[in-house]
Amino acid sequence: MLLITGGLCVLSTILQNPTIEFYVKPMTVPLFFMLYWFNVDKVDPLFVVVLSLCFLGDIFLLTGIENGFRYVLLSYTLCYFVLFYFLYKNHKPIDYSSTDVIYLVVFFVFWTIITYAIFVVTNQNMGDIKPFGVAYLIILYALLIGAIFQYINIRSPKSLWFAIAILNFVISDACFALDRFYVPSLELRIINSIYQLLAVFFLVKFKISSADPLKIKN
Repeated sequence: MLLITGGLCVLSTILQNPTIEFYVKPMTVPLFFMLYWFNVDKVDPLFVVVLSLCFLGDIFLLTGIENGFRYVLLSYTLCYFVLFYFLYKNHKPIDYSSTDVIYLVVFFVFWTIITYAIFVVTNQNMGDIKPFGVAYLIILYALLIGAIFQYINIRSPKSLWFAIAILNFVISDACFALDRFYVPSLELRIINSIYQLLAVFFLVKFKISSADPLKIKN
């Protein structure tokens, strides 16, 4: 069922048919919740909040209500704030090798350049939502850094899926911002549609996977 609804969401974007998306997309997050529910012994209420905020973001975007885009930003900003808690909850003592440090420095430099480039090309067209957009970008910037740093430190399946989920959110949101505030593009909307679904899927994988570290000790 998830494959069908997800496929229809992407197809609606390709066909530029908002009617299909309007009826199908609200089904995706509840289906992801069911996937999560069926694979855990006990439901985490805070993770349900995360899924609920993703669901609300979809609804605000689809309904086109007045100031709806601000509500979309608010929903996902709150979602990312809650995800910071999961970063904190899964924190382990820092144990980086010299090679790990090199990888992290390279990642940090490239990610900073990419974030700044996205800001440069989109900030002029944000209008009165610019403060919200900048805050959103900073939060997502910090969240991906935290996710990658944690994965390199722990290298557990749980930290891997979390990092992949945040990376998918980054790709999805970057494509959305570029399409909306820089160059309107069907290709960017298609990529956004695909990676937004993958982001929530990998969040579910994160919650149902093992936290056992796989890092080889020297």
